[in-house]
Amino acid sequence: MKSRSVLIRAIRSLSLSISALPAIALAEGFPPPPSPAAGVAFEVVANGLHDPRGLVFGPGNELYVAEAGTTVGVFVPPPPPAPNEPPTRTRCEVYWPVGPKSPGFDGRITRIERDGTARVVADNLPSAASNRLIGGDRFGVAALAFRGQRLYAMVNGGGCSQGHPSEPNGLYEAFADGSFVPRVDLGAVLRSAPDSKPPTDGDFEPDGVWFNLVRAFGAYYATEPNHGLLMRIDDDGTVTRVADLLGAVREQDGDGDYTYSTLVRHRDHFYVATLGRIDLDFVGAIYRVARDGSKVERVAGGLHGVLGLAFDRSGRMYALETTASGVAPPLSDPTAGRLVRVEQDGSLTPLLTGLAFPTSLVAGRDGSFYLSNCGYHCDDPATGASLAAGQVLRVTIDGAPAEVGD
Repeated sequence: MKSRSVLIRAIRSLSLSISALPAIALAEGFPPPPSPAAGVAFEVVANGLHDPRGLVFGPGNELYVAEAGTTVGVFVPPPPPAPNEPPTRTRCEVYWPVGPKSPGFDGRITRIERDGTARVVADNLPSAASNRLIGGDRFGVAALAFRGQRLYAMVNGGGCSQGHPSEPNGLYEAFADGSFVPRVDLGAVLRSAPDSKPPTDGDFEPDGVWFNLVRAFGAYYATEPNHGLLMRIDDDGTVTRVADLLGAVREQDGDGDYTYSTLVRHRDHFYVATLGRIDLDFVGAIYRVARDGSKVERVAGGLHGVLGLAFDRSGRMYALETTASGVAPPLSDPTAGRLVRVEQDGSLTPLLTGLAFPTSLVAGRDGSFYLSNCGYHCDDPATGASLAAGQVLRVTIDGAPAEVGD
């Protein structure tokens, strides 16, 4: 069975042996500052975050950050424990080596004040962590979006397969007093209908690892990277499958299991990018998807581990790569991330290099790009505890102001 990657869960499988990711010695002052190209400038606007993921600007132009939290996974080495449940779509178990998952309540939503202060506006949301054998990667609050004054969060640290039988994976509403309530159980949606992801795959996630949230065309949209689905979530809670991305891409190139990690709306289309797979050097690509899902077209390649997409006001596309080609062992280089522009001829122009495991990219109303840096894998190698090394960076590019989607 080929190993798959599901949102940075790096399973390194070779001849039935599985190796843990190396412990990365993180020096004082980590992460190091990235290197900008000519005409590019950056500044750190927030520090001290716990695995920052999605970013969104509020109605008053305040910047909000989704944080996966601080949950520490258990270390379960070989030999693998026997599954407790058969490999069905409806099981409540994530198999070794990704699992067993460790549940917690450490997900949170943070607002960045003008002086750079990170102020928590909601915490104690469901969270989880993978087996530390493969890095112990965290799941909690993955993405954020507003509908008017109302704040919604995509939670991917819940669900019974991650030890949360009463706290689902899916869409939550957060309130001004810090409380929150689940609105849509997306794990139940995945269990209710077949898709192109076989439940016998070793990395199958019964509740999904929902990673993004976009407000567009009068509804919310999200991709589920593991199952390869683009879904629409209406305000009344109705969930509709827009596109089976895994199946559509498989029809084009013979394989479609590439981890659909990134979603952005640009004008009348969606753009989806892939993280790639660990056994394929995290080779990623970008696809343009019709708003009704009727057409899925590859528009860019040559990328690796894409976790963010944005556009400038000239319609040029920017991609955030969380790793690079040839990093061995995979994800062992904490300075391999970069921000690139995808040129019309398909070439890539590096703009900001030396990023440490970046996880999200968003266009700001001020014409700047904002990104989450040190969004995973920035832990104490001995204990797996978060080093609170997460950052938000503001990036300005001469002659290329960012375009905010309408």
